[in-house]
Amino acid sequence: MVVTTSNLVYYLIDRGLVAADSVVDGDYMVAETSRRNRNFKIIRRRHPSYFVKQIETWDPHAIATLQCEARCYWLAQNLAAFAPLSPFLPKYYAFDQSRNILIVELLQQGEDLTEYHRRLARFPAEAARRVAEALAVCHRIAPAREEAGNSGFPRKVPWILTADQLTADTFAAMSRAHSQVMAIVRQYPEFQQSLQALRSPWSFDSFIHGDVKWDNFVVEPANGDGELRLKIVDWELADWGDPCWDVGAIFQAYLSFWIFSMPAGADAEPSELVTRAQYPLEAMQPAIREFWRTYLEESRMEARSVQELLERSVMCGAARMIQTAYEAMSYSTGISASIVCLLQLSLNVLTQPQEAIHDLLGL
Repeated sequence: MVVTTSNLVYYLIDRGLVAADSVVDGDYMVAETSRRNRNFKIIRRRHPSYFVKQIETWDPHAIATLQCEARCYWLAQNLAAFAPLSPFLPKYYAFDQSRNILIVELLQQGEDLTEYHRRLARFPAEAARRVAEALAVCHRIAPAREEAGNSGFPRKVPWILTADQLTADTFAAMSRAHSQVMAIVRQYPEFQQSLQALRSPWSFDSFIHGDVKWDNFVVEPANGDGELRLKIVDWELADWGDPCWDVGAIFQAYLSFWIFSMPAGADAEPSELVTRAQYPLEAMQPAIREFWRTYLEESRMEARSVQELLERSVMCGAARMIQTAYEAMSYSTGISASIVCLLQLSLNVLTQPQEAIHDLLGL
C-alpha cells in the first residue's frame, strides 16, 4: 500500500487512530509534505494530530533507516534505559512494518531551530541549553545498560568519514555537483589524513542521534513554567557511536549558518565577506558557550578529559561540514561560492582545531 492524501484516512480509521465520526464532523485535514520520504500531516482540533511517514523507494537502505527510527520511538516508550529520552521525542503511535509506515505525534505548534533563529534574528542561549540537555540525556545511554536495546542498530561509522575511500564507481553514480565536492576532498591530503584520524578511534559506547542539525530540533512555545520545549526528530541514523559526532554537529550548525549568511555572489576578499555576513559569528558565540557548558555539566563524560572531548568534537564538526556541503548540492548543478567557503573552513578547522576553538567558537 502506497499512502496518499486520499487513502490515508481509511488507513487511520482501520488502525483505530481516527474515528469516522470526527471525519464527518470536519475534524480532519491532511497535508502532504513529502521530501525524501512520503510525509503527511494529519491536523485535528479536538483529537491528537499525527505525522505520518512512509518510505518513498522500497530499497534496503530506506527500509532499514525507517525501521531504525521507529525502533528509537518504541524504545523510548517501552524500555527503562531509554525512558529518559521520551520527553525529547514526539509521542509514538504506531509502526506498520509490512507497509513501512511510521505514525508519531505532529508537533503542530513547533518550528525547527533554523526557522526559529531566522525568525528571531538572534541565537538565544536557552535554545542552546535545551539542545545540550537533550543530547546529554541521549549520550548517557550505554549499550550495556539494557540488553534488549542493543540489537537493531548497525554500529557504523558515519559515511562521510570514509569519503577518502570512495571508488571510481561511486563517483560515476554521483551528480556533477556532488562529485565536485568529493573531488575537492580527495584533492587535499589534509582532508584524507583528518578523516582517517577521526575514523580510527571511533567508539560505540553511547547512543547517538547521528544526524544532528538544526532542522531536526523542533522548539515549541514555552509551557506553564516559561521554559522552551524541545523535541528531536528524524532518528533514521541513530546508532551506538561516538558522542563527539553529535556535539561537533552542533558546533558546525552555527558555523555553517554563519557561512551561508555571507553574500554568496559577492566578489570580495574573505575578510570582507566575514564583515558582510548577515549573522555575525560573534552573535552566536554566547549560545555556543552555553551549549558547551551545559553539555559538560549534564553529560558526565568522565572517561575523557575536557580538552580531548572538545578538540575531537570540533574536528568531528569540521568533518560534518563536508557532509553539509554535499547535502547542499542535492538541488544544484554546480558548486557555489558558499560551498567552497564551507569546505575551506572545514579544512582550516581540521588542521588547526585549537585556533578554531578559540577564534571561531569563542571557547
